[in-house]
Amino acid sequence: MENGEKKLCVAGASGLVGSHIVKAALAAGYQVNGTLRNARDVAKVPHLMALPGAKHRLTLFSADMAESDHFDAALAGCDAVFIACLTPLYKGRDGTPAREMDDTQGWAEIIKPIEDGALNIMRAADRQSVRNVIICSSTSSTNPPEPVAIKNEIDHVSDLDQQIAAKKYTAAEKTVMEAAARSFAEAHGQRLVILLPTLMLGPTILPEHAERAFHKALADMLDGRKGQHDVVPAGSMSVSHLDDVAALFLAGYENPEASGRYFAVYDSWPWRDIYAEIARHVPADGLPAPLDGEPETPTGFDFTRRDSLGVAMRDIPTTLGQTLDWLKTRPFG
Repeated sequence: MENGEKKLCVAGASGLVGSHIVKAALAAGYQVNGTLRNARDVAKVPHLMALPGAKHRLTLFSADMAESDHFDAALAGCDAVFIACLTPLYKGRDGTPAREMDDTQGWAEIIKPIEDGALNIMRAADRQSVRNVIICSSTSSTNPPEPVAIKNEIDHVSDLDQQIAAKKYTAAEKTVMEAAARSFAEAHGQRLVILLPTLMLGPTILPEHAERAFHKALADMLDGRKGQHDVVPAGSMSVSHLDDVAALFLAGYENPEASGRYFAVYDSWPWRDIYAEIARHVPADGLPAPLDGEPETPTGFDFTRRDSLGVAMRDIPTTLGQTLDWLKTRPFG
């Protein structure tokens, strides 16, 4: 069957990851059904429909992950679903930051909605006989209780009790969600692939994503303003290019032997080295104060499984350079 005869569903099509999966799937010739909370959102829909191929091969549906039946129409006739709507929750319904919650509220308002959202979509996929499920999670689910020099996706899983004791409910939501998704997939004959990114950079499709998180920090630094940090942190950060992450999602779907977890990062660098690279592009006034002392050893990864998907990933200098050069153009005015 040719790609043009296959239909894929992207849940969370207007999200940072989801919009890039839509872009990649359209570029590969697939028919795409995309879901977002409001398929008439004038701040989001025009940017998705402007993607090459969208006019004839992208259909958008309104759906809320809290309601399983919202996804039935979007999943009808699809060969796979990409679940990219499980964005991290940092605050509760009343605005309480996750780290200030007790365990009851943290579980109910941070962890449970992500678990339920994934399962609701997987239930809809099961009703529509969709057997390929690809989920966006996070490397926050791969931190074992005792740090290891080199992490891999099979052996290293975050300890839920430890995360909750440390009030890391936002990280725990991925640990719980992955376990629930694996159990559901095994019970219902679904092939499950889980991608694990961290910091994703590169040109964005929707303006709102360029105005958040580290994209905004980079834009501020370009203008000579301090970004995310006042002082270079001692730790490290794992980085990947958004287009490469989307390519990993498609590869996880297109390889019928792929299953389980895969890192979706190029590598981890000390923040000191990241800022040294950024310094080549931004004025000195925008940079944080130097780190006093030596950086911590960056996270080490075994990329055997990631590399088995066959995606050539951009290195960190290339990713940073492409992001900053794009931001310099004021892409959204």
